[in-house]
Amino acid sequence: MPYKQILPLQNLNFQMNRVLTHGKEACREEELLEIASKLQEFDPTAWFEQWNMLAQRAESDGRLMHAAYYHRMSEFFLPNGEPEKEEAYENFSRCFYAATESEKLELFDVPYEGYKLPAIRLKAKEEKGVVLLHGGFDSFIEELYLYLREFPAAGYTIIMFEGPGQGRPLRDGLKMTHEWEKPVAAVLDFFELDSVTLIGVSLGGYLALRAAAYEPRIKHVAAWDIIWDALLGFNRDKPESFRSMIVNGERDVINAMAAQARKQNDMVEWTLTHGMHVTGCETPFDHLYEFTKYQTKELSPLVKQDVLLLAGENDHFVPVEFFDLQRAALTSARSVRGRVFTAEEGGDQHCQVGRIDLATDEILDWLDSLH
Repeated sequence: MPYKQILPLQNLNFQMNRVLTHGKEACREEELLEIASKLQEFDPTAWFEQWNMLAQRAESDGRLMHAAYYHRMSEFFLPNGEPEKEEAYENFSRCFYAATESEKLELFDVPYEGYKLPAIRLKAKEEKGVVLLHGGFDSFIEELYLYLREFPAAGYTIIMFEGPGQGRPLRDGLKMTHEWEKPVAAVLDFFELDSVTLIGVSLGGYLALRAAAYEPRIKHVAAWDIIWDALLGFNRDKPESFRSMIVNGERDVINAMAAQARKQNDMVEWTLTHGMHVTGCETPFDHLYEFTKYQTKELSPLVKQDVLLLAGENDHFVPVEFFDLQRAALTSARSVRGRVFTAEEGGDQHCQVGRIDLATDEILDWLDSLH
């Protein structure tokens, strides 16, 4: 469904649209509008209570996919360690797999450094190619199901997986790594694959390009949003001075700035809270220092594959300027195809929420052109 302005705070409104974008498969629009009046401010407890109420109602009605998405949203802003957060995650997972029981999804656990990386495979009957799909900063593997589930009918086997810092592995204690070629290699080894397309969503746009730079079994790579520089995306106002303070180790100054910003900006509060959780860092400075590694300037010339870049002109997470910077830096790529989605056509928001179909159509056309 098209992107809608329902809530006044940008990030809360975006998260609501993450559910709404899948339409009737994921929610009832009237239920989202019902709780909107109680979600006018950033209040993780109120957010949990309202979405949890909808989840319980959907479960009672037997609407298990709706319940799954509502449980997922209920836990979104709760800090790590809250018992309601873990319970909501387990309810989300339970409802999702109950809702898809008839689909007979192939489920796997990929061994990785003493942990397990969950994977879901959707096999094509007449296979043209294999596509690996992963998220980024905050997605769960099950959320990706509605994105590409039609691709097997077009000839593409889809393998969705969670890596370090995501979903179940994060709950097991496996923190995120910028060296994404390592979990990708584990997935390739497990499924005995030597020629795949890799698609990374959101922060996964950086992760996928990073993996492609160091893993030759990736033949084509798509950045379903472009993270040229994660730190620059976090602070667009004074990026160079901000980076210098971090690189130079001005820990106390950065932590003081972060403490003040978190009080004033819900987006900063959530980004830092969740970022410290996924990276395993104890302070904002440590998290931001870790994120200086999440940039593609140095590794872009190492990417030799066919590349697809997708961006939205009104993305509130990622500056649209990243598109041209990234495209120009891919000097060794076999080919580069890119598209910036506009407000006029739709798909102008982060990861094309509101018109995901435009992005998936673009990806499928790109895949067909390569096979």
